Amino acid sequence: MKSANNQQNGRVFAMQQVIKKLRNDDLNQGYCFMIFDDGLPEGQAYYEYPDGDIHIEEVDKDNLDIPRIVVKVLTKKEIASLKEKHEVFQ
Repeated sequence: MKSANNQQNGRVFAMQQVIKKLRNDDLNQGYCFMIFDDGLPEGQAYYEYPDGDIHIEEVDKDNLDIPRIVVKVLTKKEIASLKEKHEVFQ
């Protein structure tokens, strides 16, 4: 049983590392990075931008020109709190 737990923990760690690399690659290339959070309503996610801003945005399936609606721009304090909460920022 211990071996299965170690294997599972190794997979989780590896997956976290891949996600962190994708985040860094996206931001370094000038793209935003989407972060899902179960605490947000369905259809909403956090979007981190290369300049450090983070928005809560909602997908607008009816608008192909502007497919996301900005629900809220997080304050610096809210961003700091979010970064403590999500593993991808560690």
